[in-house]
Amino acid sequence: MIYLLVGYMWLFIHRPFEVWPWLGDLHVERVYMMATLAYWGLCAPKSWTRNCITWGIGLLAFAITLATLFSRYTDFNSQTVQDWFKILVFYFLVMSSVREERELRILIVAFVVIMGILELHSFREYLCGRGESRMGIWRMNGVDNSDPNSFAGSVNYGIPMLLPALALVRKKWEYLALGGAVALACLCVLLTGSRTGFAGLALLAGAAGMLSRYRWRLVSLVLLGVPVVWLSLSQSLQNRYMTLIDPSLGPENARESAESRTMYFAIAVNIWKEHPVLGVGPGCFQIASGTEMQPHTLYGQTISELGSLGSIALVAMIVCYVLNYLDARCLQRAIPLRHDAVFCYRVVAATTITMLQLLFFGLGGHNLFRYNWLWCGAFAALALRFLHDHYFDDYMQDLEQADPGADESATACMMPSTEM
Repeated sequence: MIYLLVGYMWLFIHRPFEVWPWLGDLHVERVYMMATLAYWGLCAPKSWTRNCITWGIGLLAFAITLATLFSRYTDFNSQTVQDWFKILVFYFLVMSSVREERELRILIVAFVVIMGILELHSFREYLCGRGESRMGIWRMNGVDNSDPNSFAGSVNYGIPMLLPALALVRKKWEYLALGGAVALACLCVLLTGSRTGFAGLALLAGAAGMLSRYRWRLVSLVLLGVPVVWLSLSQSLQNRYMTLIDPSLGPENARESAESRTMYFAIAVNIWKEHPVLGVGPGCFQIASGTEMQPHTLYGQTISELGSLGSIALVAMIVCYVLNYLDARCLQRAIPLRHDAVFCYRVVAATTITMLQLLFFGLGGHNLFRYNWLWCGAFAALALRFLHDHYFDDYMQDLEQADPGADESATACMMPSTEM
């Protein structure tokens, strides 16, 4: 079952039916998912992973369902709605069929490899002349039919998953491969010309420098690498990123694009006032606003398209992410280093970083219906389950045998709030 899930991850992320349109006529993704569901129902062993994140995602699903049902602008045939429920089905399959840490490791490594393939393929196409002219510059986009800003976001969201992957490497070539993956991801983001993507990279680098015990090595590497990378960029890309400091260096439409975020959010607030409970429906901001444009902010998208119910669901998901991280942090501190729990803890930490990235990118992009919200929630829930089952419980049993009644304070790490 785990390899069927990996195959669907590749289909969903790389989207070969958009690279080669003739595959689209065969409905490869739909047929593959139906076959996976059939195998899951007939053959796959099942064991549900209980975690509070499911309640947050369930509330979001409820909000999307009601908003679609009562919307005058859309229905369940909408591509936005159908794509999101495909993500929900994958979440359900992962939470019910992944039962061993080995399978979670396969999923995480597969995710890293698939993102690397997507980036490498997109870079190759960029070198062959495939790109997009926006804001007066030639920009890289993804072969998955994503625009430069969306592709930059996808790459940024994938970078934190290299953190748990690092816990698995043992050989020199594996370290080199991870280093190459980081370099490729940074190069792809820079070539997209996405200012939010560039700022996201800077925040990741800053966080890595502050939190890593090898911070001075990282700082030295950054100080040496930044001038080389900067000089290798075209003048147009350099000016594009310099507009973060001096807007006059870019074209007028670039400044207008940045200012439009505020205008669209004000429109979203007005739409919310007219439809306060359920909004106007998923993907319907551009119709309801009359602008024929997307809201360009996560927060405007949420209040206008899903209303107050969707906003509550988003906050609930964020709270669940935080609870999972606090639980994992407490467990990781209680488990001695002789218990190899580093991988699972890093999975939870990486998904929390991705959640924070989604919130940051949401300042300039509409990413509420991205797969990362649900997939990272599933990865964190599974990792937390294995921390409890495979490490903490074993440690408590060993401790009890060695000294009955000792270290009662360690049991405080068993936070039931994450297993609702």
